[in-house]
Amino acid sequence: METDPAGNFYFIRCAEGTPHGGVLLKVLADGSKLSVVATGFRNPNGLGVGPNGVITAADQQGTWVPETRLDVIRPGGFYGFMPSHKRKVAPTTYDPPLLWIPRVLDNSAGGQVWVPKNSWGLFGGELLHFSYGRCSMMHIVRDGANGGAVPLGGRFLSGACRGRFNPKDGHLYVTGLLGWQTSAIRDGCLQRVRFTGEPIRQPIGMKVHANGIRLTFSTALDKNIAEDIDSWSAEQWNYRWTAAYGSKDWSVKDPNKQGRDLIVIKNVTLLPDGKSVFLQIAKVAPVHSMAIQYNLDTAQGKIFKGTYNLTVNEVGKALGR
Repeated sequence: METDPAGNFYFIRCAEGTPHGGVLLKVLADGSKLSVVATGFRNPNGLGVGPNGVITAADQQGTWVPETRLDVIRPGGFYGFMPSHKRKVAPTTYDPPLLWIPRVLDNSAGGQVWVPKNSWGLFGGELLHFSYGRCSMMHIVRDGANGGAVPLGGRFLSGACRGRFNPKDGHLYVTGLLGWQTSAIRDGCLQRVRFTGEPIRQPIGMKVHANGIRLTFSTALDKNIAEDIDSWSAEQWNYRWTAAYGSKDWSVKDPNKQGRDLIVIKNVTLLPDGKSVFLQIAKVAPVHSMAIQYNLDTAQGKIFKGTYNLTVNEVGKALGR
């Protein structure tokens, strides 16, 4: 169970043939009332409540859930799993997730935890998501209704499900288990994650513009390498929301064609802060999944590379206009 700043309790149930199957529930702090917050969940494994009361939950790929999805919950929202919509009239659409998480990152989601402000360096106040299936965790980068995921180093011994920050020592403690498909090597785990302060090299911020994507990294970048188009590549794809188990990747350009579309990056500019790049794209439109690959050097000459996965729900104004 999770609590909000007012002391109210929240918990989420997997789909089943009961009135509260597949529902996110709230219990008042004094226990006097139980109410439904949102519906349409399949098999969520945990949730998170931030210090400002923001509720998050993640659901597993399956029927009516085309890919693992991470949601920021809206009271009264419907999150896709039709057998648990709990409405008099069946919905014809769903509340979109903050982020569709590709299976390469998370084939079975756990819960979430918020890093306390003024701790863990650049991650202070940020959202972390646990992957039960991959025994890992990732930093969730947010730009309004848009979300991105950056894997964090290390692997847990079992499927990561829950995390808590200890206010006394500032460390993160994670519990996990082994129950269904996972890369776990132990039946369970209780492990500590410490912030060492060592340099990190990864995206930590983004802004989605009509004419491109702005990415901010944790370190200053080598200008020549960052502005070399050959240091970058990108692709995008959509999913289909159906009663079938999961979804293939579907072309954005031709919705009847399976596969991913290459994105043409017209130009790359390193912005004045030395850490942010603007990837100019002819037209950015909402898309379920976009993957941006990078192969860069820091300003000190350290090579690093990776893939940044994001979901575009809303497109902002063109940069420079």
